[in-house]
Amino acid sequence: MGAAICDTITTGSSDKAAIATYTVTLGPRDRLNIYFAEIIAVATALRNLSALPLRNRVITVLSSNLSLLQVINNPKQQSGQSYICQIYESTNKLHETGNRVFTIWTPASEQITLKQKAKAMARQAVEPFRDAKEQTSSAKTTVLCLATRKYKGQVFERVGEYTRKFDRALPGNHTRLLYNGFKRTEAGILAQLRTGMSRLNGYLYRINAADTDLCTCGQAKETVEHFLFRCSQWDQYRDILGKQTDTKMGCLSFFLGGKSPSDPEPWKPRLSVVRATIQYAMATGRLSLQTY
Repeated sequence: MGAAICDTITTGSSDKAAIATYTVTLGPRDRLNIYFAEIIAVATALRNLSALPLRNRVITVLSSNLSLLQVINNPKQQSGQSYICQIYESTNKLHETGNRVFTIWTPASEQITLKQKAKAMARQAVEPFRDAKEQTSSAKTTVLCLATRKYKGQVFERVGEYTRKFDRALPGNHTRLLYNGFKRTEAGILAQLRTGMSRLNGYLYRINAADTDLCTCGQAKETVEHFLFRCSQWDQYRDILGKQTDTKMGCLSFFLGGKSPSDPEPWKPRLSVVRATIQYAMATGRLSLQTY
């Protein structure tokens, strides 16, 4: 739907074969998300129905957004609280005149004529508003998330993505084996290396805790890989890593207890290698857990 989010609400009466359609363009995608658009759609539909002289009717809300229906059924502190309140106010008003309101989840894969018509009308309605600069509402979490990711041109990896790049066994019980096999300080060092969230400049710069992402050796960005395998400042400590392998020097999976695509089944991390990696890191003092 281009740069804007639009929702179409279709209501009908089976006995009179009448259909009323309300189309609203809410605003650009950097201010809203699909959940927010659908909760506004439900609130609008029920508000319009509660204004009609309906009595003793069964009103059914169909939605392919299961999260939305769960929020309506059990509202807590989710986004869109003002619209959730509108939904309950309209529903109570409809109940006063003998009407009943139900919600039904319709998986996106199901072919429902009414839903297909609504989607087609939404696409058509949004065309004139693709470049609209104003919108009726915004989802605070969506705006903040996008602003954070755009700040200084930085794009942050989603939680766990870094670790999954070198550990194909995640999620798995091997992580318990890894961390339980070491003391608290050692486990803390391992956590820094396996998550990438460490005292190294590559990470500190991303969170605005350092002026540069360059290593103090001046040769490259200070990443976990650079720190473990390439930084010339720590050559005197690196023998302990070299003694663990003749062919896998430079392999994060091997040294951090992760499963690489070439590892056989069954597989388990080599704790002796991971221990050597931790000993190397502790010897350099670079990943000290003291306060910055």
